[in-house]
Amino acid sequence: MIVTDSGAASTVLDGDGRSRRWRCLARRGMLFSECESVDHVTLEKDSVLHADPEAGTESLWYVLRGDAAFHAGHGPGRPVREGHAVLLPAGAFGRLVAGSATEVVVVTCVPDAVARRLPARAPSLPAPARGIPTATNVDHIAYTVPDLDEAVRFFVDVLGADLLYREDTIRSDGDDWMREALDVHPRATADIAMLRLGPVTNIELFQYTAPDQNRTMPRNSDVGGHHLAFYVRDIDAATAYLRRHPGVRVLGDGPRTVTSGPIAGDRWIYFLSPWGMQMELISLPEKLPYEDATPHRRFGPCAAWSVTP
Repeated sequence: MIVTDSGAASTVLDGDGRSRRWRCLARRGMLFSECESVDHVTLEKDSVLHADPEAGTESLWYVLRGDAAFHAGHGPGRPVREGHAVLLPAGAFGRLVAGSATEVVVVTCVPDAVARRLPARAPSLPAPARGIPTATNVDHIAYTVPDLDEAVRFFVDVLGADLLYREDTIRSDGDDWMREALDVHPRATADIAMLRLGPVTNIELFQYTAPDQNRTMPRNSDVGGHHLAFYVRDIDAATAYLRRHPGVRVLGDGPRTVTSGPIAGDRWIYFLSPWGMQMELISLPEKLPYEDATPHRRFGPCAAWSVTP
């Protein structure tokens, strides 16, 4: 067992021009507990497994086969062989350089300070006394957009989503199925895309056509008004990133800070997508005042957006 002072969080494979293979053995889509993911990594000789000190998680690298050297800095590495493990606290740098074909199990965990704010592990959650019978989680959130192609590009290229699939156009030309099932005009049509946004959220995007369609985006003050919020570690850097993208409208001069109440310390700023959909950046302190009055916690923050290289 090798215990180091080096730190890591999400892992990044840097093959340096050589082939590498990443295969997920088990991954939870939502952080119910300290363990975020368990992954199996195969490194070819001289390939490198990097720890990202900015990702905010802890990692354990367990060598199943092969030999490597662990580097905490720029000096000589420590030998790591079959059966050895490297423990990587959050916030420090580390890299594993394969000396031969090497298989590594990568366990990524949320630090205690973050884990205390997360909901309990899913199997330990008590059955609710209210709510929908047999419900296990929120599956997705859906938005109707004026141009599906534009919206998918924005979610993927600017917001970092992954496109999962697009469906064939949904329509009903001979009956009232669309009205009965979806409460829209019977001659309406819908084109749909499903995206994965970060570690928790599935987003379904609709583009409808309908004879009675209202194409005006609701404001926050309108009934049906809505917004989608993103937690960020550095809200100033995230705001600057959005300002650089054509078509994105950031509201106000900069992030605002809540100075009192249950979420004192919250920093936030709103922005609009190119088609006018309202969104928000939010960043919270480690502890919020409301936590003193209830054992329940709002979800997050997750340790990292993704552990995929």
